Amino acid sequence: MINFFRKIRQRLLSENKLSKYLLYAIGEIVLVVIGILIALQINNWNLVQQDRKIEKANLLALQKEFSQNKTVLQEVILLNIQNIKGAEKLIQSFSNESKDTITDKTVAIYASETFGSEINFAPETGALTEILSSGQLKLVENSELKHKLAGFNSKIAKIEQQEKEVYDYRMMSINHLIDHGNMEKAYVDLGVRDEYINTSFKKQANKSLTNSLTFLNQIVLYQASSNVTNKRFYEPLEKEIEIILDLISNRLNEL
Repeated sequence: MINFFRKIRQRLLSENKLSKYLLYAIGEIVLVVIGILIALQINNWNLVQQDRKIEKANLLALQKEFSQNKTVLQEVILLNIQNIKGAEKLIQSFSNESKDTITDKTVAIYASETFGSEINFAPETGALTEILSSGQLKLVENSELKHKLAGFNSKIAKIEQQEKEVYDYRMMSINHLIDHGNMEKAYVDLGVRDEYINTSFKKQANKSLTNSLTFLNQIVLYQASSNVTNKRFYEPLEKEIEIILDLISNRLNEL
């Protein structure tokens, strides 16, 4: 093809047809430019296709990760609700109506339901972290999804701070139980231990804990902070995850 164009140029020059040669030269330049533009367009198309391929793979990984995190979060919410209900039972045992009839075993059961489980939402963020650190978030075409993914880790950090507050109140209450209660008696009542050992503490009753205003205050603070964790942190995050999953699903349908 190159030899063909060269022969045309040589023939035009030899025939002294300058005007036709110039016209031909311009046409040849136009063809070269068009060829370059086509090549660039093909290259750009290939790059776009590669970007969409990476975006799809990332979205599939995020979809799996956020689906798992939603399941884990729902389990944590239910666990926290159990703690809150246990705390309410324990708080009610401080009432004047309950003090005369409540048993050590009941106090032990309520305390176990209240403090037996530590709440801790530990989401998997491997895929999201990789996308953010590699700069591949820019490949996500949906701007709303991009924004929510970029801000997700900051929401987790706030939840960790709130969980620390719940943990502190929980440990204050547990330490009060240890310092002023009869843990061996509680464990026997709960069936964790089979029998008492022969000590002078055997008759020390755990129901006497319901006479402590300090213990009541600690349980109330623990329950209140647990409630706040569900209402202002866990439940809004669950909705946020659902929105993210919907956005991911919609974007995958477009690809």
